[in-house]
Amino acid sequence: MPTEPDHYEVLQISPNAEPGVILAAYRRLAQTYHPDVNPDPRAPERMRRMNRALEILSDPEKRAEYDRRRLRRLAVQHMAEQPRVPYGTLYGEEQAIGWRARIARLSLGWLAIAGGLGVLVAALAMILLRGTSDSGGGSPVVGSRTAAQSPGAAVAGASSAPSLSTTPPPGGSGTFSNGTWLVGEEIAPGMWRAIRSRTCSWKRLASIEGTSDTVAGNGSSLTVEIRPTDAAFWSEGCGWWTQILEAPSAAPGDSFGPGTWLVNKEVEPGLWQNSDSSEGCRWARLSSLDGAPSAVSATGSGTSIITIEIIASDRAFDSWGCGTWTRVGD
Repeated sequence: MPTEPDHYEVLQISPNAEPGVILAAYRRLAQTYHPDVNPDPRAPERMRRMNRALEILSDPEKRAEYDRRRLRRLAVQHMAEQPRVPYGTLYGEEQAIGWRARIARLSLGWLAIAGGLGVLVAALAMILLRGTSDSGGGSPVVGSRTAAQSPGAAVAGASSAPSLSTTPPPGGSGTFSNGTWLVGEEIAPGMWRAIRSRTCSWKRLASIEGTSDTVAGNGSSLTVEIRPTDAAFWSEGCGWWTQILEAPSAAPGDSFGPGTWLVNKEVEPGLWQNSDSSEGCRWARLSSLDGAPSAVSATGSGTSIITIEIIASDRAFDSWGCGTWTRVGD
C-alpha cells in the first residue's frame, strides 16, 4: 500500500497553519509549478499532489482525520527507527533493566573494584561511628525514608527510572518519562496523565516478543489508562507521566483549558464554548482512554468559536489550541 504524502510538506507549511495560510501557499506554489507555466515533465504530478493537499487541508473534517493518521504514522516511523532494545531508554541514559541483569553484565574487574570501594566505605563509617560514641554523642540517629526514597516511589529526575513496584506508591506519586517501560515491573497499571505537549504520542503494547510490537492501543491524549494485561507502554514527546491527576478547575462546572479531562469527575456534561480558535482549535470526545479504535466518539477542529456538547457517557474530553472552555448550557 503506497504511503500517504505529508500534505503539509507538499504545500511547505506548518501543521498549525490557518486556512488563509494554506490557500496562500497553494497559490504561490501554483504560480511556479502549474504545467501551463512550467515545462518540467514532473510538474503535472507536483500539481496533482498540491491539489490533493489543498482538498484535504482546507476541509476541517478531512484535515482532522488526516492529522490523526499523520500522527500515528510518525509514531510508527519513530518506533521503526529506534534500535531494538528490550525495554527502552530514558533521555539517552542506560537501559531500564533490572539490577540483577546489570550486575551480571559487569566484568570481574569492575566487580572487584566495586567490592573494594564497598569495604573502604564501610571502614570509614565504622570509624565515624566509633568517634561519635567516644565523644559521648550517643548512637547516631538514622532518619526515616522519605517518600522519594521509599521502594515504591520513582524520583522525577532526568536519570531516574520508574517505580519497580507493581503497586502505585501512596498518593499516586509514581512518575516515568518517554521511552518503553514494562507494565507491572517498571510502571504500575492504572490512570496516568502527561505534561501538556502537542506532539505527545503513545502506545500500549500487548507483547514485546518477536521482531515487531503488538499494539493494543495508541493515541495522543494526555490521560491514558494502562491495563494490567499490557506488556509494556511506549511514549514520545509527552514529558513526564504521573498518577497525580490534578483537576483543571476547582469544580467540574468551571471553565477549563487544554488537556485531556475526565467527564463527570473533572468536567461536567453539557454545552461548552471555547474562547479562542486562532491557533486552530482541535477537540475530541473519548469513550475510553485505552487508545482502542473505538475510543474516539466525536472529533472536530476549526478557527472560529466552537460550541460542543459533552455527554454523560463520555469517558474524557481532549482539546488543544481552543483557549478556555466555558459551560453555556445543559
